Amino acid sequence: MSYAGDYLAKQLIRSSCSLALNYRELGAGTDKDKINKLRISLKELRESQRNLNIQSKAKLFSEESLLKLKDENDQLIRIMVTRIKNIKLGITNLESLVNFKFKFSFTL
Repeated sequence: MSYAGDYLAKQLIRSSCSLALNYRELGAGTDKDKINKLRISLKELRESQRNLNIQSKAKLFSEESLLKLKDENDQLIRIMVTRIKNIKLGITNLESLVNFKFKFSFTL
């Protein structure tokens, strides 16, 4: 493995671990605290996304080996964005989300 490949792989591990640790801290706290932790997690996911794109474009690893990681990362970004939006709307669980969507559909 090249120096660049080794460096980027290790950086990907660091950003992934940071994401996991920040996401784990969501438990208790105010909505503002939760959104802050989610934004930090989202930042780490976007860093991971850029890292994977650099590795792909530099052909440090095969596109096939990175494809699954890119897809997983993209799904996690979507989840984080949705969680942030839901907290801002006051939706904290699935039942609240269903009720919100039900009420919203009748207001249109």
